[in-house]
Formats: sequence, structure tokens, C-alpha cells
Amino acid sequence: MTLSKLPAHRFVVFCGVVAWTWLSAPAMAANLTIGGTGNALGTARLLADAYTRLYPTDQITVLPSLGSSGAIKATAAGKLDLGLSSRALKDDERASGLMTMEYANSPTVFAVADGLRLSGVTVAQMVQLYTGQLSSWPDGTSARPILRQAGDDNTVQVKKLSPAMEGALTLAEQRPGLTMAFTDQEVADKIESIPGAVGVSTIALIKSEGRHLRALALDGIEPNEANCKSGAYPAALIKRFYLVTQTTPAASVQRFINFIRSPDGTAILKKTGHWTP
Repeated sequence: MTLSKLPAHRFVVFCGVVAWTWLSAPAMAANLTIGGTGNALGTARLLADAYTRLYPTDQITVLPSLGSSGAIKATAAGKLDLGLSSRALKDDERASGLMTMEYANSPTVFAVADGLRLSGVTVAQMVQLYTGQLSSWPDGTSARPILRQAGDDNTVQVKKLSPAMEGALTLAEQRPGLTMAFTDQEVADKIESIPGAVGVSTIALIKSEGRHLRALALDGIEPNEANCKSGAYPAALIKRFYLVTQTTPAASVQRFINFIRSPDGTAILKKTGHWTP
């Protein structure tokens, strides 16, 4: 069961118990290991840095990208204290003694390097790019798509934009010679370094890691919080971030979760392109 699905009276009791535990627990040193989807790692490091300034005896290690499924498996196995996922749990994962809490949303975007003179694209243009019909940008720069593996969550989101987009990306995955990347950070690296490159990222990653990337408007709609909440920006491209824990998280894990939900934590999320659900 996710925290968001608790009955109202149980959720109030749960929050009260959590608050009492957090405020009354002795300040004990803790070592936490966190990992998961690459789109959440930059923000997790910022949150961890701010948290350890409040709890200087604690240590938090944020691992390189494991992906959402990797985070869920590692949390279930006790290798992670807190997992970061961009999807909810499946039934079998929930049955393994895990729970999730959706803690933030951020837009998934098409992105280019800052130096490319391009402010927006259309879905039709991206379809043409993936099928090979579009080979250059308006300024004459060669257009080079950066692809991810078929099951990547960013790819799955983009395929939901339209049947034409799903077909175009499926075709692109089979085209020889296109550039592939296997983590969210590798996508960002290649967009920054390959002239004319375009790939799929998130506002969360771009802002939290200080990337030299520009998020493109899509069909004239900027990927900002207001447009996402109003429905102007495609709902398929809203990235949902989840914290994955054991059903009964350790007190040290709960302290860090409480910090994420605190005004200080929420301010960091907002600054890095998130909003709270």
C-alpha cells in the first residue's frame, strides 16, 4: 500500500506518529545509502547535503544511476536504505515488503545544448527526426538524436505522445548508426558534447546538475509547472518520482524523508524544477 492510499484517519495517525518519532528520537549518527533513477540523483545529492548540515554526524551516500527497477530490487534486498523510482511498485514488488511515496513531479523534455539556436520543436518534427526524414535544424546544424534502450522510462513516456511517435521511435531503435546512451547522465553528457544533438531528459536533472542544456518547448508549449498542471503540456510527459522504503522504514530513513517533506526540502525541490503532488 502506498502512503497516498491510506484512509484519511489512518494517515493522520501515521503522520502524528512520524512527527512524534522525529522530534523525540535522540540524535543518533546514521549512515544512509540512496540510489535509483538517474533523473532524481542530482536533487538527492542536494537534499542530502542540506540534511547533513542539520545532522552533521549522519552520512548519506548517493550511488550512481541504478534505474528505477534496480533501486526497487536493491531496497528489497536491503542494499539500499532508500530507493528513488520514477514508477510505482508492481504487485510482486509490493508483496516483497516495500512501499512507495510519491514526493515530486517534474517535466520530461526534449533537450539540446545551450549553444544550439533552437527554442522549440513539434511532435511532428521529432517523428521526422526519428524516422530519418529530418536531418538538420533550421540553422543548418546536423540534427542528431540520442536514443535510449526501448524499455527506458523516458522512452516509454515519449512513445505515449502519439501512435506516430511510438512507431517512429520503434523504427529509430532499429536504425543502424544512431547514438545510444544507457543512463540519464550519459544522455545529458552526449547532448552537451555532440553538435546538434537532441535527447530526452527532465527539468529535474538539468537544473539539479547544472547542465548546459536547454529544455525545448513542445508544439509551442513551455515545459513549466503551470503548463503541466493546467494540462497544456502533455500529461504523458509528467515524470513522477517515488521514494521506495521497507514497509517499516528505520528511524534514520524516516528522518530524511521528513526533511524532504519539510519547508527546506520542498524549497530545494522547487528550485530544481519539481513540484510536490
